[in-house]
This record gives sequence, C-alpha cells and structure tokens, in this order.
Amino acid sequence: MKLNGVKGIVFDLDGTLISSKIDFLGMKRNIISLLESKGIPEGLLSPNETTVEILRKAERVWGGRPEEEWREILRVVEGIMDEAEIDALPTVVEVEGASEALKRMKEMGLRLAVLTRGHRTYALKALEKTGMLNYFDIILARGETPEPKPSPVALLHATAMMGLKPEEVLLVGDHRIDMECAERAGCRFIGVRTGPLGEASWGQNKPHILLDGLKQLTEYLSGEK
Repeated sequence: MKLNGVKGIVFDLDGTLISSKIDFLGMKRNIISLLESKGIPEGLLSPNETTVEILRKAERVWGGRPEEEWREILRVVEGIMDEAEIDALPTVVEVEGASEALKRMKEMGLRLAVLTRGHRTYALKALEKTGMLNYFDIILARGETPEPKPSPVALLHATAMMGLKPEEVLLVGDHRIDMECAERAGCRFIGVRTGPLGEASWGQNKPHILLDGLKQLTEYLSGEK
C-alpha cells in the first residue's frame, strides 16, 4: 500500500497509542448488572464480549419498550465507563515507539486524528501525560460523533472534519471493531498487535496488514518495508 494517496491517519487510542490498566472486566460486569436489573435476561450477556456486543444484544432484547428508558440506561452506562477510564489514568503509558512514530508522520505532512470510544477527558489527559497531545489535528471521543465505532458514520465524520475523502484516510487500530469501522467507511486499514489481547484481538478475521507497532507503520508508509 505504502502512501498511495494517503493524506491523513486516524488512530484508535487504547492499545494503539497508549496502554492502561482499565478494569474492562469489572466495567462490563457493572454494565451487565445494570442491564439485568432493567429486565435484560440473566445469562444472556457476558463480560467476555465487547461493550459494543453487550449493548447490541441488550438493545435487541429491549425491543419495543419505551425508548426514553433505554436512553436513560445508556446514560448510566456512560457513567460506568467514564468512571472506569478516569480511575485508570494513573496507569497510562505510551505504547512503545508511538511518540516518535507520530513525530515522523507529522514530518511527512500527514494529518493526524484520534477516534476513540473513550471519554474525552480520559483521552486528552492520557495523550497529555504521554506527550502526544499536540501531534493531533482532531480528537473525537465518546459522544462526539453521530454514532460510535464500529459504525462507519464515526469514521466518516472524522474524515470530513479532516477535510479529506475516505479513500485518502488510513485507520490504525488494535481490534476488529476498528477494522470493521474502516471497511464499512471505505477507508484503508492497518492493524497493530499492541493491544492487550495482541493478535488474539482479531479472532479468525485478521487484517490484511498486521504490524507489531507504530514504528513498523512509519517504515511501511515511507517505503522502508
């Protein structure tokens, strides 16, 4: 692929640019407990699923019940997620080589953005703590796109804010949610193994290009690999 018309790169945050000890299992257990208290059948949802999958299942079961009640449930879910992320801020570290890679990409004239399902305060503080905040032209966090990843609407919103066409944008992430988002939006995609699950993040459907980390990405984009 090399550059081939790529003018901007959108990055996932956790597992791609930063690493932190968010208690995802505890967070998902709390979300499931809330959903079950609101009438979702016990045993239907598992903390081993992604938050996206948990909420998709729950919404299907919710069916024709009052929409305003579902919106209130989602508001409480947001609070549970916010708390887990903010609590993890002291544990945030840069994924090895991320800062240097971003510096090289800016020198290459690329526009850079972050698209995360995380809380904005968490995203900003994490990037500030790791010295990467100023590399980004745009940072879009939870609730700041019409729909969240893996909806293509999230990425298309980001590309429009960057002033670019989807085919001019590369999404980089550590999870199949990121890959699904890019494919549906018509953007290119490169996966990295730096997420907490490593290569297991992809299941049976691995991306066409899967790199060890962002250092390899700069080498790939510049034609060194």
